[in-house]
Amino acid sequence: MIDLVKSNVNGYQCPTDPGEPIRNTPRLSVSDLEARVISELARGKTVLEIGTGLGVSTRKLAETAKLVYTVDIDPWVAEAVAPTLPKNVHFFRSIDEYGIMAGFDMAFVDGYHGHDQCLKDIVDVKRLVKSGGLLVFHDYKMPAIWRALAKSNLDVVSIETIAGLGLAWND
Repeated sequence: MIDLVKSNVNGYQCPTDPGEPIRNTPRLSVSDLEARVISELARGKTVLEIGTGLGVSTRKLAETAKLVYTVDIDPWVAEAVAPTLPKNVHFFRSIDEYGIMAGFDMAFVDGYHGHDQCLKDIVDVKRLVKSGGLLVFHDYKMPAIWRALAKSNLDVVSIETIAGLGLAWND
């Protein structure tokens, strides 16, 4: 298990985390409230998570989900976080890595927050989550996220948290 400390902004941080690879900024996890919400939404489901990060959301999803497939491109996450994840979690370095196939019940998206990557993540989860499945987007209050979602033609419901959660159904 990696060492986590409560952030004064939101969620948790890890003192040994070198930061997000693209922005080189400290990585923040979901808050305790957001973790509880996504855990309940994942109950009994097969879940795809984009953005393992510190593994806080991954562990909460794994508590109630049948299986969690989590993806993170960061080598530090692969080395430090992935080996500590529960047995019902499968870690991948790429969304296109062999073993990730369509048919998920739910996706939790908390990857890189740039506009173009958000659009790609939306396309990926729409392709991989079955029709009627749940799509959950973290950091919904960030302009890049809601602008990308506005272009997606998804009907999004917002859950008010510090960072915001956006929920949509894959129709």
